Amino acid sequence: MIRDRGLAKKWTGMLMPEHIHLLCEWEKTSKKQYPKEKMDWEWEDLQQDLLTIYHKKQTVELTLWRNKWVMVRGRITLLDHPHQRILLETDTTIKKIDFREIDNVMVLEG
Repeated sequence: MIRDRGLAKKWTGMLMPEHIHLLCEWEKTSKKQYPKEKMDWEWEDLQQDLLTIYHKKQTVELTLWRNKWVMVRGRITLLDHPHQRILLETDTTIKKIDFREIDNVMVLEG
């Protein structure tokens, strides 16, 4: 049986310490943490939270997954259930956001 220690361990003896340090930093920053798939009840809770926030006209901060983590702040101006999206009015623009992109919702005070 061949015991392979992996490419990183196998070739680090030939690298300069500066290169090893840069490779370690690159590995930390390049790891993407994909969101876990939500269960049906989690989607229902999320939609209920969005509906409550919409009716109370509260400012909200959304954590979105768009091939990377994105945070946006604003007020929900429209809940579009047939198309499964919301319209979020920020300071500068109005954004269309799909329900499936939303990972976390946080109500901001004030």
